[in-house]
Amino acid sequence: MDVLNAFMKGLIWGTLFSVPLWLSFFGWIKIIMNFIK
Repeated sequence: MDVLNAFMKGLIWGTLFSVPLWLSFFGWIKIIMNFIK
């Protein structure tokens, strides 16, 4: 159970950290696309 608990905690933290990264990544793509056009 400890392994599963640690896995779930890691999954939640990974999601929390990856969401802002993805948002900033897509934001940069939109900015670059605007400059290209």
